[in-house]
Amino acid sequence: MVAHVGWGDWIIVDSCVGPDGQTPVGLSYLKRIGVDAGKAVRRIVATHWHNDHVRGLSQTVQECAGAKFICSNAFLTREFIALTDLWKRQPLAASPVAELTGVLDTIAQAGSVLKGSTGDSRLGLAMANRCLWRRPQTADDVVDNSAELHSLSPSDAAVKISLESIAALFPSGDILTQPVPSRPNLFSVVLWLRAGTVHCLLGADMEEQHNPHGGWKLIVESTERPAGEASLFKVPHHGSVTGECESVWIKMLLANPVALLTPFQSGRVRLPTSEDARRICARTPASFITASFHDRSSRGRTGSVNRTIQETVRYIRKVNDSFGHVRARRNLTSLAGGWSVATFGDARALSELYPKHAP
Repeated sequence: MVAHVGWGDWIIVDSCVGPDGQTPVGLSYLKRIGVDAGKAVRRIVATHWHNDHVRGLSQTVQECAGAKFICSNAFLTREFIALTDLWKRQPLAASPVAELTGVLDTIAQAGSVLKGSTGDSRLGLAMANRCLWRRPQTADDVVDNSAELHSLSPSDAAVKISLESIAALFPSGDILTQPVPSRPNLFSVVLWLRAGTVHCLLGADMEEQHNPHGGWKLIVESTERPAGEASLFKVPHHGSVTGECESVWIKMLLANPVALLTPFQSGRVRLPTSEDARRICARTPASFITASFHDRSSRGRTGSVNRTIQETVRYIRKVNDSFGHVRARRNLTSLAGGWSVATFGDARALSELYPKHAP
């Protein structure tokens, strides 16, 4: 997600790569519209280290030389840094740890201190109710041109649990297996973004179900979080019911907010499900998804063909054949009017993905 908060300031949240499997889409979008990412991007936030949120992140940090990199402090502990050092010596590369290793290397080459210190200008920590960036109001400007970015999570308890899950990834022998982040997602960084009088709630992959150490309930009930109600909501965890919390819609969002989400597809697992789509469309008719689902099965190939392919190549990477983006814009200099939403590529209204559940 790339967010223009007005007056030339940009924020990038997480990263993914385009259909070519190499180019970070946030960077390519900024280049396409003529934005100098090296000067205009103020913050780059890694909400968590699942692979579908960090691919291309190291390149993004490298090219956005003027931005501070923000992540959970679990990523900057001795345990996680030791894990990244260990990962460098392994032959596997397609890992979220490898991306974060690249990020830390880039910052280290710029002279930053990595062992838990945030005194440098390129490194910052996200935790519950912390201001990550602020643009003050210009005294001689008649409109409110101030802006703020806050992290609403993770909680102290969630960080403690995440450190235990990181420790469990260390190998008992000489081989480091593919690291798999904890489930459910206990320590995702939820963001609150304000530009003038416009508020946005960015839910990352924060889950509520089976999450006694953090989750949405803790965020909603916090007396320290920024005040206000958001008119745009990045729906958490691909619209899955595990990220659903009714009090978020009641207490943190305006009625019928613009709701944005990305799909997830791995094997037979697809998010959002038709029931998820029905639930979200019932919450707000202004719901949009960045892509649809395509059939990625190997039907039509015989068993012998599949065996030959597996014996011939080192690995098979399925092409990302469904791709798009949603653009939501709003005038920051006028209180009149709401969000203007446009879809590109395979993006569409959520009600179109499951038409029978349209409100």
